[in-house]
Amino acid sequence: MAKAIPELATLKVLEIISAALAKEGAALTATRLKRDHGIDDTVFWEASNYGCRQKFIKCGSQNYHSFVKEFVIPESAYYSSLISAVQRLWIDEGYDASNFYIEDTSSKDAKVIGPWVRPDFTLVSYKKFAWTIGDEFDVVTFEVKRPDSANVLAVFEALAHSTAATRAYAIFPMSLSDWEQTHPRQAERVRDECSRHGIGLILVDDILGPTPIASHIIKAARRQIDHEKCSSFLEAVLSADGRSRIARWK
Repeated sequence: MAKAIPELATLKVLEIISAALAKEGAALTATRLKRDHGIDDTVFWEASNYGCRQKFIKCGSQNYHSFVKEFVIPESAYYSSLISAVQRLWIDEGYDASNFYIEDTSSKDAKVIGPWVRPDFTLVSYKKFAWTIGDEFDVVTFEVKRPDSANVLAVFEALAHSTAATRAYAIFPMSLSDWEQTHPRQAERVRDECSRHGIGLILVDDILGPTPIASHIIKAARRQIDHEKCSSFLEAVLSADGRSRIARWK
């Protein structure tokens, strides 16, 4: 049985097909689309079949494809790859995999109890140190934006999460060079606002590859934890499984 939602790389091919057909203003053959854009045959037909089912494009006789409506990869399609990249980044920075937990907390179906703004995903970590007494408990939130909307709005949305989190980040699925070339003015403003408000910035390179790479561009300022607020926030946004996982650290 085919997946309901294809892999991110397949969705990217559909985005390319859709844009090419819209630009051409006429039907194009599968052969030409594959040739002009260097698309692998298998991935092309996965994208085509999904696009036709969802009525973004139409495939007619002799494999001529025509435009129906614009397709843009939804923000949620990036979440799985971004979460995996953040997990690797945290491990690279010295966190034990058993002592942090990250979850997609973006669900629009779940009601948030209280005054909290729901982040796209939330990471909770617990860390002890060799020669000091005490430990470090962090609640880290992430606000995701697609490459075409990697702008300062993400910083202000991340700032709204910081009332309950110890650290808050904006995260964009693109390399630093791509971001600075495609959004030079926004890149400058995002950096300024991140520094002003203590919001962190993470960029993830090779988002379509098997192992996307997350990099800290700006590290978030760590705020003093408010246990009452953090506990209420986690109860509101985390799943029961997530709350059970962090409860084991007590």
